[in-house]
Amino acid sequence: MSINKNVKLKALLDVASIDITSGFDEILQKILSITCESMNANSGTIILVDEETGELRIASSFGLREDYIEQVHMEAREAGVPLSSSPSGAVLKTGHYYVVPDIYKEPLAGPWCKLAKIYNIRSQLFTPMKKGLKVIGLLNIYMSTVHDFTEEEIDFVTIAASQASSIIQNGRCTEDKIKEIYDKLYKSEKYLKTIIDSSLDGIAVVNMQGEIEFGNDSFFNIVGWPKDELLGQSFIKILPQGIKEAYIKIWQEDQNSLNSGKIADAKILTKEGEIRYLLNSRAEMIIDGVKKFLYITKDITKQQKIELELEESEAKFRDLFENANDFIYTHDLKGNILSINKIGLKLLDVTEEEIIGSNIRQWVTPESVKKIEDRSRKIFLNQPLEPTVVIEAINKKGEHKWGEARTRLIKDGNKIIGTHGIMRDITEKMNLEKELRESEEKYRDLFENAQDAMYVLDNEGNFLKMNRVGLQTLGGKKEEVIGTNISKWVTPESLVIVEERRKKRLSGERVEQTDILEVVCKNGEHRWVEIKTREIKDGDRTIEIHGIARDITENRLLKQELRKSNKQHKLLCYLIKGTRGGKTRALILKHLSDKSYNANQLATALNMDYKTIRHHLNVLIKNGIIAKSNDGYSDLYFIPANIDVDVIEP
Repeated sequence: MSINKNVKLKALLDVASIDITSGFDEILQKILSITCESMNANSGTIILVDEETGELRIASSFGLREDYIEQVHMEAREAGVPLSSSPSGAVLKTGHYYVVPDIYKEPLAGPWCKLAKIYNIRSQLFTPMKKGLKVIGLLNIYMSTVHDFTEEEIDFVTIAASQASSIIQNGRCTEDKIKEIYDKLYKSEKYLKTIIDSSLDGIAVVNMQGEIEFGNDSFFNIVGWPKDELLGQSFIKILPQGIKEAYIKIWQEDQNSLNSGKIADAKILTKEGEIRYLLNSRAEMIIDGVKKFLYITKDITKQQKIELELEESEAKFRDLFENANDFIYTHDLKGNILSINKIGLKLLDVTEEEIIGSNIRQWVTPESVKKIEDRSRKIFLNQPLEPTVVIEAINKKGEHKWGEARTRLIKDGNKIIGTHGIMRDITEKMNLEKELRESEEKYRDLFENAQDAMYVLDNEGNFLKMNRVGLQTLGGKKEEVIGTNISKWVTPESLVIVEERRKKRLSGERVEQTDILEVVCKNGEHRWVEIKTREIKDGDRTIEIHGIARDITENRLLKQELRKSNKQHKLLCYLIKGTRGGKTRALILKHLSDKSYNANQLATALNMDYKTIRHHLNVLIKNGIIAKSNDGYSDLYFIPANIDVDVIEP
């Protein structure tokens, strides 16, 4: 295949112009996508070399299912071989590209042939990415058919790999620095405990009822209360009179807030009656399945006084204004912008001349204008309000930016003349939260509307989630199922299967993908389901089991009924055709197929001896072919509805 010169040139230019300030994973994906699309390849991967262990890790993929990377590493673990036993290892060792025209004829393909078939990979080109003479990764191109890569194709991918190497090295610097910081910070539990105990900031854990469950020494020093008098007590205990109701309302709203990293001021009263001001940063945690709140607290009483002093000094305020990391602005009562700092100009992508004198309505959405006005009104009326409000701004290019704003009224004596605002850019955070909500909504829709039962178990077999079909199958309500153990809903025999699967999973053995369980519904009905499960891991640790259960009860009962019917048919044929007296029994059944008779009536109708008739009737009853009832005078014999005697010929 010949690559068009213009296509090749554009691809190389596109690779060279990738923004290295993007996320590292995004950089890898762009490099791989550009190269694969230029080669008309159906798929490809980028493999990186771990700088410490020298092991290979698939870092990015193109044109492959999301589970491809996980499957490759899993296949390697199950086969007991490293990724370097593949052609990738040959490239790592020699520093030269490696061509696989047909993977099924490649000696190094080994355990990966099965995956190649699943993911429609037939031919491969492995190209080294180097830092000097050292291979730091591979840029790999996959074709769906047998393909002899030409020199021109190999040269193109080699150049692309060389460019990618430089970009990756630059883009990796920031990620490596961050990783180094985190590795050092979270090196051990002892280190974290030392940080907590020695922190000058107060650290506290509060449960859903508002009770303080934990606090470090700094926390109790900051709030001015002895530890033994606050632990287990509600935080309301340290609030001054007059603001308790407002804070309780804020607390109740915060419990359902998506803004888990919220920062807020608080006013508290020490045991000795001293008023202190705190700055609290809040984060949600789930501990043993229970939501709790982590608070990082600073004593900002002195800072509050300093801020008042700074407001009295225009020179100090201007320095703070211009060099702040947050967007700071002022506007008059009509919304005309009076001042804006450097960060604000950068955020809105304007010059000072373009924005001073313009109206704030030009730069924020109508909804945000209303928020600003409502906030100013509450401040004027001295009503309780949130510490911050989220504002949606629109810059000169039409891009939407979100900020977390604090505002205050500007006064000249007792006269309000304008508003002063400070806004922190939270655009990235808002976008991430939106993506997370959309992802959760898609998953929830798939989960709830699936045609099969879907459920989530913890490692002890307790139900964490179950969809609508699952609840219908069990015949229970959500609150009756969630939190219960699977042992409550299966037979002892099926529980053995569940426990065996659990033991295998804990020991690292391979667990069969499917199994059949007998379920006991709320009403006592037994149903059968075919289950498929997969483990959800956090690193190497299994944290949840996701399962799909398909109801196969009807199929199973139909098969049982068919086997029972065949058995009865064989027995009937044997009693009629395979034993002595069969002809007499056939005549009896023929008469009983019309209506029920007693023994005397049958003896008369068939012109036979009464004792002979009674003998054959007892044989048929013993074998379940006929049944009898009593009309108050004599026993009546009849054929049950589930017995088909149409096949009998007397």
